[in-house]
Amino acid sequence: MDIKENWLSVRNNVSAFYVGNKRVINVTLISAVAIVAGSLYYSMSFLPDQEKKAGQKLAPLYYYFKNDSTQIITKGSTAMKIVSAAKIADDYWYTKKGKEAALMASIAFMKEKKYKDALNYLDKTDAKDEVLNASILGMKAVCESELGNTVDAAKMFERASSVADNDFSAMYLKKAGVHYEMAGEFKDALRCYNVIADKYSTSSEGSDIDKYVYKMKAKLGELNP
Repeated sequence: MDIKENWLSVRNNVSAFYVGNKRVINVTLISAVAIVAGSLYYSMSFLPDQEKKAGQKLAPLYYYFKNDSTQIITKGSTAMKIVSAAKIADDYWYTKKGKEAALMASIAFMKEKKYKDALNYLDKTDAKDEVLNASILGMKAVCESELGNTVDAAKMFERASSVADNDFSAMYLKKAGVHYEMAGEFKDALRCYNVIADKYSTSSEGSDIDKYVYKMKAKLGELNP
């Protein structure tokens, strides 16, 4: 069989396969085109438009946030036609400005001592910046602590310490250790204190960490008489 005959055979087989599976193939192709078109529309038209709308609604709130007007941040103002950061976060959670609004709302709720609401909006924000990301986890830990969830607070502080390897890590680790200690989880507290002693002894938290280590070892019966 020469090249021409091979080509004709392949073409006939493909043609026969298409005829036998025309409906499935057409549906698949149409679905693929629709998905690609939808993705392009979302990323090039819908999302930028939503980002712009969220930004416009968020813009008036910067002044009130800077001046600690927490009620405007959390509730908005009908009279001044200002939408709350909480609503912006709810409506535009998938945009960068929506996540910024969520962070703004959570800080305002924390200042109002509404820690459950603060946690709700902290869950709607995130950050690529390591320091800010650790701060968000730290704020979650504070909320858990204020709500009496001591172990959850300790775990969250420990998570914050692992985001980046710097002196902030020592601060979060010490808070984690203290909360584990408060919960009676002395092994976990000792683990956190030991990390500070080993890795961050030159930090301010490391300056007196030995007494925390000794106290936990005493609690655990690990000190030699």
